[in-house]
Amino acid sequence: MNSLREFFSTDWEAMTHADWSGLIIVLVLTALMAGLYIWVFSPKNRDKFEQHRDFVNEDHEHHKDTDREVEHGQAK
Repeated sequence: MNSLREFFSTDWEAMTHADWSGLIIVLVLTALMAGLYIWVFSPKNRDKFEQHRDFVNEDHEHHKDTDREVEHGQAK
């Protein structure tokens, strides 16, 4: 048990600026990822995401090349 505590111990005073910034970045990204998961899997957002469920399989026959917007450098 003591060797496990030694293995997971941290010398906080020996941490450099790079160590602290890396720790802060990891904690912020973890919080953002958890927030994103909560937002996406929230039941109140289900209808918003359900309408995009089959966007890859949708039939785009009704969109012809003449209907799309032409941006700079693109041929019509």
